[in-house]
Amino acid sequence: MTQKSEIIAHLPATIELSRRTTQNSISFDVKRSGSKAGRLVIAQGSVEWWPDYNKIHAHRMSWGKFIALLEGQMPERRSKR
Repeated sequence: MTQKSEIIAHLPATIELSRRTTQNSISFDVKRSGSKAGRLVIAQGSVEWWPDYNKIHAHRMSWGKFIALLEGQMPERRSKR
């Protein structure tokens, strides 16, 4: 049985991203099968994953490392045009 994912975005008043400490970031609450899996926080300098079970330490990556992770882990897929 596949798990249904639900994504809830928390958008700031402005879309331009700045440093994480200014609270000008975009965060997404990620739910799987109705329960919260964690929060993805996107800021100008990094991407953070806060698992729901861990409120103290985030998994933080620079944009360069995040791009390398995605390109190394995900197969390329041709878009339909």
